[in-house]
Amino acid sequence: MTPTSLVIVADRGSLKAYQVGETPTRGPSLKLVQAFDITDAHGKLIDKLSDLAGRFSVTETAGSHRGQASIAESKLQTETDRRINKELADQIAKIINGNAREGWSFAAPSEIHAAIVDLLPGRIRDRIVEHVKSDLVKVEPAKLASHFRSLRPI
Repeated sequence: MTPTSLVIVADRGSLKAYQVGETPTRGPSLKLVQAFDITDAHGKLIDKLSDLAGRFSVTETAGSHRGQASIAESKLQTETDRRINKELADQIAKIINGNAREGWSFAAPSEIHAAIVDLLPGRIRDRIVEHVKSDLVKVEPAKLASHFRSLRPI
């Protein structure tokens, strides 16, 4: 039996959980058990701010805009990222508590992987069998197993 009973893949805006099943001839099969999207993660911060007229612009020359307009916007982006990571970690905890009989595998882009893992409760974090630092959310389930060593036949 595969030690991984669940595979969770996430990116900044979504999460998918797959139950791992064994097939006698073809190896592990993945069945989608939950998908979750975070609406705050989509779009640019500048599009969400309503007071464009009151912004202090950062320019090199008149009329050309470069980067964020203020420290407040930078802090707002950092806080938004923290909330998104926390929401992803909370959803993972719910999924693991309800579905994972054994260990589980986790894949997320390297930019957010460690932040999400750090936000998981210790008892859930300790059951991670394999970490994959890659964005696999859009990979189809049939090809997903090849990205995890714990799911490959020996």
